[in-house]
Amino acid sequence: MRKTTPILLTVVLGGFAVGLSACSTSPPPEPGPLPVVAAPAPVPAATSPDQDWNIFPDPTTGTIDIYHKGEYVGVIDGSEPKEQDPPIPHKPDRPPSDQ
Repeated sequence: MRKTTPILLTVVLGGFAVGLSACSTSPPPEPGPLPVVAAPAPVPAATSPDQDWNIFPDPTTGTIDIYHKGEYVGVIDGSEPKEQDPPIPHKPDRPPSDQ
């Protein structure tokens, strides 16, 4: 038992030394106050350009009726030329569906 006692004592004292050295570090400095930045004012919904357009897709026929500022502009039905990207609404052969 006498041979293991110095080894055990060294391990215990080494553990205390490591524990004490870890506790002696100073805490990190506290950060200063963050600067206050004003957020940009939101764009009112009434003047947003997306509010002027209404798009009504019809899943049964696959057509999309397009209205601009309350007036019927046309339809996108897939018959537009492939070089149009995005497709431009055109007047259909049928009247617009009631939504």
